[in-house]
Amino acid sequence: MYETGWNVLPPFQGRGIAAAAATVAAAGAEREHRYIHAFPSVDNPASNAICHKLGFSLVAECDFEYPPGSFMRCNDWRLDLTRSLQGEAWLGTRTVRL
Repeated sequence: MYETGWNVLPPFQGRGIAAAAATVAAAGAEREHRYIHAFPSVDNPASNAICHKLGFSLVAECDFEYPPGSFMRCNDWRLDLTRSLQGEAWLGTRTVRL
């Protein structure tokens, strides 16, 4: 399974940085993988919104081990990378101002 994740410091949140990073990660993965997964906490509405915005599909809730030995309740989001090869809009570029 190929996965991505992000963590943006509070002063930089809300500027599209996480969405841009996830887009770049997906673009790099599409040559080798069919899907990329993200596992944001069910209690993290911002990260779940990013997954939805970028076209990820919600697979299910699950228990995710991170860090090792510690489990948290997450949503398993999956993005079909073959869609990007067909020119889907989620793979567009975006300018991020810091």
